Amino acid sequence: MIYWCNQCDIPYHSNEGLCSICGTKGMLLKGNTLTPVFLQEKKLLSYILNKDVTNKNIWYKGNAIYVFNGNLKRIPYVDIFRSKEYLKFCDKLKNDISYDDVICNRSRLLKANENHIKMLIFEAENYIKDVMEMYEGHIPAVSFSGGKDSTVVSNIVREALQKNDIVHLFADTTLELPETYDYNEKIFRQENMYTPLLVSKPRGDFFSLCECLGPPSRLERWCCTILKTSNFNSFVRYLPNKKPMLTFMGIRRSESTSRRNYRRTRTDSKISRQVVAMPMIDWTDFDVWLYLMSKSLRFNDAYKLGYRRIGCWCCPNNSNWSELLMAIYYPKLFERWRRVLYDFARKTKKTDPLDYVENNKWKARKGASGLEGRNIDIVDTDCLSDKNIKNIITNKPLDEKFIEFIKPFGTLEINKNKDNITIGVVENNSKTFVLNFEKGSRILRVTMLAEMDKILLINRLKCQIRKHQFCIYCSACDSVCEQLAISTLNNEYKIDEGKCNHCKKCIGRFYNGCLTTQVLADKK
Repeated sequence: MIYWCNQCDIPYHSNEGLCSICGTKGMLLKGNTLTPVFLQEKKLLSYILNKDVTNKNIWYKGNAIYVFNGNLKRIPYVDIFRSKEYLKFCDKLKNDISYDDVICNRSRLLKANENHIKMLIFEAENYIKDVMEMYEGHIPAVSFSGGKDSTVVSNIVREALQKNDIVHLFADTTLELPETYDYNEKIFRQENMYTPLLVSKPRGDFFSLCECLGPPSRLERWCCTILKTSNFNSFVRYLPNKKPMLTFMGIRRSESTSRRNYRRTRTDSKISRQVVAMPMIDWTDFDVWLYLMSKSLRFNDAYKLGYRRIGCWCCPNNSNWSELLMAIYYPKLFERWRRVLYDFARKTKKTDPLDYVENNKWKARKGASGLEGRNIDIVDTDCLSDKNIKNIITNKPLDEKFIEFIKPFGTLEINKNKDNITIGVVENNSKTFVLNFEKGSRILRVTMLAEMDKILLINRLKCQIRKHQFCIYCSACDSVCEQLAISTLNNEYKIDEGKCNHCKKCIGRFYNGCLTTQVLADKK
């Protein structure tokens, strides 16, 4: 538990509530969030409160509540943001930026929390050594974003293993804050010259994807799949000797409700051929800052502006506070994203675009939300003369490219006679079904030759038909295959038959088969 000692004017960890320096019992600070407030944020608070608080010892406790020298105070920054009151002082703030990282009573703070920090480090380093031994033969790597958590996990891993040449992987979404790029290139890379930092960028353009799929929301986070997961997966494709990867991440359970039940070591990663290890899984924000201070590590300057989390500047999970900071320090980026949201609201004929955007209703959008739905029903009909034959009616004409989407079902025996294409599917040395279609036709004839779940087969074929008909080569499918058999490079969907083991997991990974049909579903 975290307490505040009014006598020492510091926060500290304690089970009994007693300050280890002065022996007095402090005030309990409920919750796990506690982060230091730096000079630049104090300037912003001074404008909001209309009084100078730059000399105060201030910490942020969460839910708009700050600790001012032991006194709790709620700051009405949401009102300031929505009423646009910040416009009165934003130019002054923007023209007087300080990246001062002084924390009040730092030495006393570290002394009071010394034992707690040592226990955290001891436990985390032992876990790292144990998991390395457990997954011997895996290539160790650090997932590095440029945020405080990845800075900490990077240092812990390298100190625990006594190695500086651990590969660091930065999946650049192209939407990172400018401070993040500066930190990664000008600070981390220069201070850790023997630590390789590999950067991967997504193939797709985020704003073009927004035109097609609509802006991402908290319920439709297609951006993570395309810009992060698929992007990160590109690293795995080029690992030497096809070795699996043991990736250390700075994920913590206290970050969100969805992460509360995460296992510390995960073999069911979204990335193929990867085991994920999380040494800091039970650390709090306060613990992270204590570690950074105790090791005198430099960190991303965005935290000094007041950011609590470092990620994409247009993320639907960003708080009103983050949006306020964007409006103040990056008005061009802020306005660009606002234009995207307003254009979407008008394009989809929202009743009140102003309400939809300014009250963050776009963050809750689900499905097509006014765009053309792609969660289409595909009709299938029985053959009157043979119960083992079905005809599937597609929405768009079939062509030779469709063959690629049948490869997950088994080894293909393909026969082409002018425009007529017949595909025999062999699995476990036995031909299980045959497909037949004419190029340009919308009828796919399915003949089932073996005992099977006919409904399951037809539904799986419909999933692949949707992929074929709606594929935008977004790269989402690339990261699904554990064998790395799927590629959408050069706007071409390809499956490497030499790698595919016909597990069929790729077929139903996304709702109704394709990420676009999942995001643009009329109903779910």
